[in-house]
Amino acid sequence: MKRLFLSLAILIAASLTMQVDAQNKGRDGRPGERMEKELNLTADQKQKMESLRSDFGTKMKELKDNAALSKDDKQTRMKELRDQHMAEVNKVLTPDQQAKMKEWKDKRGEMAKKRDGRKGKDMAMRGKNDMPKRGNMAQRGDHMKDLNLTDDQKQKIKALNDDFRTKSKELSQQHREELNKVYTPEQRVKLDEMKKNFKKDDRFSFRGHRGNLNIDDASKTKLKELKENYLKEKKAVELSRIAPDAQKQKIKNLTTKYRDDKRQVIKDARKVNDTKPV
Repeated sequence: MKRLFLSLAILIAASLTMQVDAQNKGRDGRPGERMEKELNLTADQKQKMESLRSDFGTKMKELKDNAALSKDDKQTRMKELRDQHMAEVNKVLTPDQQAKMKEWKDKRGEMAKKRDGRKGKDMAMRGKNDMPKRGNMAQRGDHMKDLNLTDDQKQKIKALNDDFRTKSKELSQQHREELNKVYTPEQRVKLDEMKKNFKKDDRFSFRGHRGNLNIDDASKTKLKELKENYLKEKKAVELSRIAPDAQKQKIKNLTTKYRDDKRQVIKDARKVNDTKPV
């Protein structure tokens, strides 16, 4: 969460000092432009903002390219630069403009929280069974960062993990072979049949095994075309200059339509398979 607000603050600091020429470019939808318009900056203020933005960008780039600093040192220095930059920005702004800027920052923060909340819901819809694994991996990654491992330690841990995965596969294979020695031939046949039925079950075939859908080639082609068209239309909306809220709604409508069309293609394909003579 700290990183989220730090990144947001840096974005706001950079956006505040973007030079705007809305009359010539006709782009009133970008965050920096909307903010400057709300603040009603004078020409002198815009010039000073541009100078601050340029200086801030240069320092941030130098910090990013500094290989002598650790990641934690860079984050600390980044916060210092951001605080210095915001202090300089406040010297340029009037008290009223500073109040408007704070209000805008709070609003952007709430939007970021809502956006992250929607992402979380989408992740849950994609597969609840995967969520605990992803959460554990993310938490594990954060804990590993807190350890401040050296490069040598990271390399050794990676080697151990690779060795563990290899041995796990070998043990899994060995386990299956040992089980097959216990089963009778008839039991092995029944077990294989149970596995096939499990894969064909609608409750499992679509979730996590999309590449194994038992559909004809024509339906697979339709699914591919649907996805390509959806991605093209989505990209076009993302690159458009419409208002952010309208953009989000269009993308939401496109996504809903794409999912409905995809489900219909799969449903129709399965109907055809069910009616085929055995």
